[in-house]
Amino acid sequence: MNKLFCSLSVLAPALALGFSGPLQAADCERADIDHYLDRGFSPQQVLELCRSGSHVDTVEQAKAQSDQLRYLHDAIDAESISLTQKSLSFKRDLCVKYDRPNYAEQRKQACGTARYVIGLQGMKVLDSSQKLMFWGSNEVLVSSPQVEREFALGQDKLRQRDQDELAKALPQGQEVKIPVREGMSVAAVRARLQQLAKQPSESK
Repeated sequence: MNKLFCSLSVLAPALALGFSGPLQAADCERADIDHYLDRGFSPQQVLELCRSGSHVDTVEQAKAQSDQLRYLHDAIDAESISLTQKSLSFKRDLCVKYDRPNYAEQRKQACGTARYVIGLQGMKVLDSSQKLMFWGSNEVLVSSPQVEREFALGQDKLRQRDQDELAKALPQGQEVKIPVREGMSVAAVRARLQQLAKQPSESK
């Protein structure tokens, strides 16, 4: 069955049922939409599920996931935050220093964005840090056996040697620092991420 991108024309019946707010591209099949509506999901819950690409069985699960996503949007200092039953993803600004220091002890730097997809199955919360005055940063350190990274740091505009040196300096491995927004409790965000790490992840 072809997947439907929820445009105005596709969601016209849903809009009549009470959809509100800006519409974004959503990845759902018509059968999925009918399935959720038949089970008593509200149009807004269906829209949020389609946007996240997640599939749940009960209204309670949908509400819990919707509440988690709203909290993470407020708590994580990043963009394009998405939560499914299998992963947490976000995009953040990033600068990476690379190559040997020059005569002034300065290194080259590439700046842009990085997108992370962190698998929830096997995820562990390792540590957290709190910014003190002008030092440090608000972050929660997690690890997962499933971490995907996409870097957009202007690599294609660099000379081949600089591309190679930058590639060596890019973050790798299973650990990811999740930035916490100013004004949010780092301890509370850490506790919420620990909840996500403990929840069972579907293998389908």
